[in-house]
Amino acid sequence: MSVEETVRTHSKPLGEEGRNVGLAMNEHHYKLWNWGIEHISIDPDSSILDIGCGGGRAISILADIVENGNVSGIDYSPDMVELASETNKGAIDDEKVSITQASVSKLPFSDAMLDLVTAFETCYFWPDIENDLREIHRVLKENSKLLIVNEMYIHSLFEERNSAYAAVDEMNIYSVEDYRNLLKNAGFSSVLIDELPENNWICIIARK
Repeated sequence: MSVEETVRTHSKPLGEEGRNVGLAMNEHHYKLWNWGIEHISIDPDSSILDIGCGGGRAISILADIVENGNVSGIDYSPDMVELASETNKGAIDDEKVSITQASVSKLPFSDAMLDLVTAFETCYFWPDIENDLREIHRVLKENSKLLIVNEMYIHSLFEERNSAYAAVDEMNIYSVEDYRNLLKNAGFSSVLIDELPENNWICIIARK
């Protein structure tokens, strides 16, 4: 599969091909998700939103943590909403998890409603990242957090690979400084960043 095809199928997985991508992400990204989540403390009664939930396994991880809370997931692919709902059927039946089709640019949540927003391997594809970050800022409670975890960011160790992906119109890859500036401009009060350069993994924690 070419770089262009890979970006297309991952930016909005659709149909049987998209379902296979979602299932693969559920397996491939498991270690990345856990690495990112280990960076923060999550209260068991938290209300969490996972943006770009894909196949839904990250939601399962979060739902296991918030024993008395709830996890919402959104994805703008209807096929990923269906797959994520299958992955979390038991938690949905228990009214602990809800998954809907929506865009990061217009979140279906009230102001200051959420304790934590997560975004795993998704902000590459957001249509207007600075305004989308402002929308996330809107729905977070005061002093609550946004967790962004990606397996690709601008770094000299992966320059050749990442440049090929960044050349595709549908995808944007950001540097550490890009993240700091974007989040500050969106109104976040503090930004902490951890890197695992040998994997090209990055974890960003932004506080409202």
